[in-house]
Amino acid sequence: MSENDYQQIIERLMQGAAQPMIATDTGIEAARQLGELAAQEEIEWALAGGLAMHLYGSQRLTKDVDIIASDHLSLTPKRRLSFGGGSYALQIGKYEIPIDWIVRSDGYQKYYRAALKDAIRLPNGLRVVTPEWLAILKIIAGRQKDFDDVVFLLKQQKLVTRPTVKQKMVETAGEDAWLIMMPNFRRLCDLADGKTTEPGKYYDQD
Repeated sequence: MSENDYQQIIERLMQGAAQPMIATDTGIEAARQLGELAAQEEIEWALAGGLAMHLYGSQRLTKDVDIIASDHLSLTPKRRLSFGGGSYALQIGKYEIPIDWIVRSDGYQKYYRAALKDAIRLPNGLRVVTPEWLAILKIIAGRQKDFDDVVFLLKQQKLVTRPTVKQKMVETAGEDAWLIMMPNFRRLCDLADGKTTEPGKYYDQD
């Protein structure tokens, strides 16, 4: 097979492939541009999801930018999110970056509003949810990759203040909500601390 044959195969596969992974700086630029519009419209927003994980040191790849917000943008979204908000696409250089602008309208709304209220403002103007809230939101999401992300956060020295996770849960949703989450949170702490032999993605790494 010639080099040209390989090139054609790769080009065909790329055209039919799922959305490619995005670099941190590209995702940040996309967030910054939507953030400027949000500021004009007096909408509070903060990075969450995979891009927030990047800012906290994770190297896990991500395909889109997740932003939690206090209200909808004036832009027309490509599609509506079933749990509240809309999905947009911004052209950054040669890349089209998918952005989920999350305005929860379901039973988890109170968690997202609290996470947004506590978000950290960075020197470059971006806002990002705290590591404690990022852990809470990912436990709520409940997918395996989200649990892996929580273990990563818990493994980072002096990043997640574990009692604050409980505090925020109780303040936001009461003791019962914390009691429901607590077994899962303790399990993830054990994974992060190497206190279990349960298979995990991050806990057994140096």
